[in-house]
Amino acid sequence: MFRNTLLLLLTAGVCATAAGEVVWLEAEGFESVGGWQRDTQHVDTMGSVYLLATGLGTPVDDAVTRADIPAAGTYRLWVRCRDWLPSHSPGRFRVLVGGKASGELGRAADDAWRWQAAGEFELAEGPVEVRIRDLTGWWGRVDAVVLAAGDFRPADEQDALAAQRVRYGGVSAEVEDAGRFDVVVVGAGPAGLGAAVAAARHGATVALVQDRPVVGGNSSSEIGVPPMGYLGNPPDRVNVTGLVEEFYPPQGRPRSNSHTYADSEHMEAVVRAEPNIALFLNTRATGVRMKEGAADSAREGDSPRGQIDAVLAIDVRTGGRMAFRAPVFIDATGHAWIGYYAGAEYRMGAEARDEFHETLAPAEATPRTQGNTLYNAVIATRDEPVVFECPEWAHSWRRDSDFQPRGDHRRLTEVKRPENFDRPSRGKGRNPGDDPDGTIVRRWWVEYGGMHDTVADAEYIRDELFRINLGLWNYAKNHNPATKERNANRELVWLNYVPGVRESRRLMGPYVMSQVDYDTQKVHHDTIAFTDWGPDVHHPEGFWVAGNDCIHVYKGRRTSIPYRTLYSRNIGNLMMAGRNHSATQLAMGGTRVMRPCMAMGQAAGTAAAIAAANETTPAGVYERHLADLQQALLKDGCYLLDVKNDDPRDLALAAAVSASSAADAMPPEKVTNGWNRIVGDDRNAWLAAGKAPHWIALEFDRPQVVNVAHVTFERQAVPVRIEARQGDGWRPVAAIRRPDQRRYVVPLEPVETRQVRLVLARPAAVCEVRLYHEPDAVVEAVRRRQELALAAAEEERPDLPGIFLDDLDAVETGFWTESTHYRRYLGRGYLHDNNEHKGEASLEFFPGAEGRFEVRLAYVAGNNRANNVPVTVTHAGGQSTVRVDQRPEPPIDGHFVSLGTFLLDENSTIRVDNAGTDGYVIVDGLHLLPAD
Repeated sequence: MFRNTLLLLLTAGVCATAAGEVVWLEAEGFESVGGWQRDTQHVDTMGSVYLLATGLGTPVDDAVTRADIPAAGTYRLWVRCRDWLPSHSPGRFRVLVGGKASGELGRAADDAWRWQAAGEFELAEGPVEVRIRDLTGWWGRVDAVVLAAGDFRPADEQDALAAQRVRYGGVSAEVEDAGRFDVVVVGAGPAGLGAAVAAARHGATVALVQDRPVVGGNSSSEIGVPPMGYLGNPPDRVNVTGLVEEFYPPQGRPRSNSHTYADSEHMEAVVRAEPNIALFLNTRATGVRMKEGAADSAREGDSPRGQIDAVLAIDVRTGGRMAFRAPVFIDATGHAWIGYYAGAEYRMGAEARDEFHETLAPAEATPRTQGNTLYNAVIATRDEPVVFECPEWAHSWRRDSDFQPRGDHRRLTEVKRPENFDRPSRGKGRNPGDDPDGTIVRRWWVEYGGMHDTVADAEYIRDELFRINLGLWNYAKNHNPATKERNANRELVWLNYVPGVRESRRLMGPYVMSQVDYDTQKVHHDTIAFTDWGPDVHHPEGFWVAGNDCIHVYKGRRTSIPYRTLYSRNIGNLMMAGRNHSATQLAMGGTRVMRPCMAMGQAAGTAAAIAAANETTPAGVYERHLADLQQALLKDGCYLLDVKNDDPRDLALAAAVSASSAADAMPPEKVTNGWNRIVGDDRNAWLAAGKAPHWIALEFDRPQVVNVAHVTFERQAVPVRIEARQGDGWRPVAAIRRPDQRRYVVPLEPVETRQVRLVLARPAAVCEVRLYHEPDAVVEAVRRRQELALAAAEEERPDLPGIFLDDLDAVETGFWTESTHYRRYLGRGYLHDNNEHKGEASLEFFPGAEGRFEVRLAYVAGNNRANNVPVTVTHAGGQSTVRVDQRPEPPIDGHFVSLGTFLLDENSTIRVDNAGTDGYVIVDGLHLLPAD
């Protein structure tokens, strides 16, 4: 419970001084922030959370609160704000006190955060309403509002200002003890989410601290960067596995691609389902308290101080300060703030070529980095034409020749440093081509900031991205002859204000990954994850570059990430995961994308739980528990290069395996050979080849109690019934009913038996089967997660009469890609054949329904679709093939087209093929409507 000082803050924080009465109001703590947004990104550079007006030229609704005036008198109004572009002062506003307006605020001679005097007000004792009124909608910003009697003036200097915030109630005077946890994770991006959930599932109590109102980091629904990772080469199209398959569903299948966007609501549900995790949203870490020392933070130049005692944080809405204590801390902040505060060794920028023998590095070290991108925007289509008046302060392009020539931004394929990375390479801006969005929506290359400091200059970098994006939209909306007409009725209604950041600080561990790891593909003995993205380092000029825009080599080459890159070399209880792990700039360029980041987080969280349970340090885990860490990761679905399942508790490893039939080179023994996926040319899977029933059985040399099964398919599951031998017969003990994932952990009815078998509805490649006798708490956790997953999956299905089968329920032949690019889809997305490999791809539905049904196919229309998609219905009377034109909008509810009415039986199927088609083939689902 917050202390009395915080209660004072909630009523405006009143305190008397010798100079007179002072009423201090933090803007982010207003009772209603209206249309303003709480911006938490720049606390460490300007001192506070602030309000940002994100109206895109339309003033946002007022932020409103109540101030309690302690005594009648004359009060001077002070407002801390920033004129983010002094040449035009676009972010102007007023403050209204008791209905009386101040003068116009937000104009200044420079772009520094400063206090502006805003007039005097005669106020009576008691409550008075205070409003912040936006005048422009162009990103005005307000940090704090102060009403002061007498000669009081708020401080400008950061330390003095921080002291005043505490003294006058802007933040709580006392630091509340938030509790002691086994592990504290700061940052809830992919790495932090993986770390928190992994630690919790291995028995640790976890505090997950996140400064935003949503989880997901760059891959959140707020920022909107897709969860990236290389898709692999056929037949191996499975990328990073483990927790990513839960957070970014559906994953681990060939149709998963970079357009499977993350869902913050779903990710938060996964976190909140773990009883060991306490999630603290809207909570910004602001420093650390070190053991054997009381300093709040350690800045560069300070000597190392060994061990962190607590992370200090602030509630960005109330100003309440708190401390999170633990024996192990994981820094997943991206910017490496926790390590920075603690005095951990770090690097920023590019290393010199000779330091790590990196042929792609510059001859001399440089502080330049990759830039940031505002990846998310919303463009709405209206019934009538919409005018966009671009402000004069936006960057401007009016004709094609105002940009760099089309095709100027090349990429070299050889492992060679591009020449323009080492000379001035600023151009006129990247040409957006004829995209009607102006490429401001989900385009990585609208990037800026690498020539600046992506930490210290973060606010300026973001503001420049505002100006670039507005200029690009203006070009597409008002000037590009190829897009003006298409954009007549379209309106830019939202531009994100939280950039996706590619690069900043990297904390140094006992091992530093470098380009050499990719060159040699060395598999480290302490491997805990892999990346196959390859070094991907963008030119620091970003959007403005002329010529080669990035170095991106070795894509698809799986490279080992060692555990020694996940803990600090000089802060004994500090771990890190994500783009701040121990790597050179070039090596980090291949590990910084979402899926490898989450894999690193899962490894760090698992290691932290082992450290807490064994009362050791992260280094102690490396020295004494490395095998336990690796086997735990494999059990949890990860893939580690050159490390096989050797878990002594896995009963399946000692079982004799048999099957109903087997395809060539895919015998049943493959499911217990220690590998959970394709490796090289070996599919490491069993596949039935004969007639049904299709089963695989595991027999123990003596009766065993089994209560949990792990089943991993090569690509996509099929329905499975799990049975145990009892006497002379088989008794069902569990089932996989919704086959939309690659890997399942299934709770079984506890049974003592010598034989367990899996009966498959259809042939499907099974890579691994594990069997366990787990403690009751583990079984209950598995059951809880299964129930939540099933409930979430059912919630996504449309509420339709009859039977709906999602595209995820179909059995694939060939390779399909999942997409959410066109928003009018059912469920989590739709499938397409990428307009390739015609005649080689099909999707087959097995409804298992009997009776007369109208069969309807769902698709998402578009001009590039095929107009001759063959759909074959196998029914009680034979086969019927219907060809569907997928270019016009589906005639039934905008989703479905009727294929006809058929008498179906249990053997009926509906198959969509791409043979002979003249465009993209789309499948979004199947609806069977009873025709009786």
